[in-house]
Amino acid sequence: MGAPSSPAEPEHTSGAAGGAAAGVDPADRAMTDRARERFDGARSRSGRAAPGAGALPNLIVIGGLKCGTTSVHHYLNLHPEIAMSRPKELNFFVEELNGDLGIDWYREHFDPAAAVRGETSPHYTNLPRFDGVAGRMASALGDDVRLIYMVRDPIDRILSHYVHNVGGGYESRPIEQALAAPGCSYVERSRYATQLDPYLERFGSERVRVITQDELRDRRAETMRGAFGFLGVDPDFSSEQFDREWERGTAKSGGRFQFMDRAVRLPGLRAFDRNFDRLPEGLRWRVERLVHSPEAPAAPKPELAPQTRARLVAELGGEVERLERIAGRRFGWRDFDTGAGGAA
Repeated sequence: MGAPSSPAEPEHTSGAAGGAAAGVDPADRAMTDRARERFDGARSRSGRAAPGAGALPNLIVIGGLKCGTTSVHHYLNLHPEIAMSRPKELNFFVEELNGDLGIDWYREHFDPAAAVRGETSPHYTNLPRFDGVAGRMASALGDDVRLIYMVRDPIDRILSHYVHNVGGGYESRPIEQALAAPGCSYVERSRYATQLDPYLERFGSERVRVITQDELRDRRAETMRGAFGFLGVDPDFSSEQFDREWERGTAKSGGRFQFMDRAVRLPGLRAFDRNFDRLPEGLRWRVERLVHSPEAPAAPKPELAPQTRARLVAELGGEVERLERIAGRRFGWRDFDTGAGGAA
């Protein structure tokens, strides 16, 4: 199994100006620049990893962004037959992010004793910006891999993504302006069927499981039982920690989230940001409750102009119908529940 080729690394210019100059959505550029910076310490180390140490994964949660990937990563990791990577988002198969760190660096994040070894990187479904991910994944992992794709109502995902970017300091444009920009990543990442196409081509539909955020929230035990069965581990495993909801969309536009999100970018705290997922589960949960308080009200989302919502429904309706056919069921999302799709 080969490693992805070393990336022809583009110039990484943080902030809106750099993104606009390169023809990339500026908020997406700022966010992914930070994802790359998290691993700058690994780039500076000589002999990054012992050759052949660790193992390659056989499970990848490929996205989507703001669709419950953090929660499903934690729920999967609770199963005694599953070991999910720490940190969660390795972004190895995105050449522009961490492909340059090498296959040995990637292997060291997985426990060879675990029946199922997985990672979760929502940037794996960021077409057209990050292309070729599925091909590099297939080349490195072969056929012994299963994929989980988390999705949610496409317009809700757009709004949550926008609120996240504003709270993180990546986005300063009014939402209508951001959504009208060419190559808008908010819209592109909600083209779920298009994002999934390369994986279906490389791996086949039998190795891809689509889970909605609604299913994970409202029917968690049933949804995880189905996921465990898909992965070939004991489907009857359960945990009292399934009651925890990670990174709820609370207080994203102010207060503790903004303070913590920006503080961990300071030089002295970058190691904490990079290594948060390596903390013991109980300590991570206490930090999670501090930043995304379960008692806090839902983060307010901006209102879309009626014509903007109508345009998004028109643009994304076909994507939803195609994804429903792939998944074999209807999702019942607002504005998209037309009766099309596969069997319930």
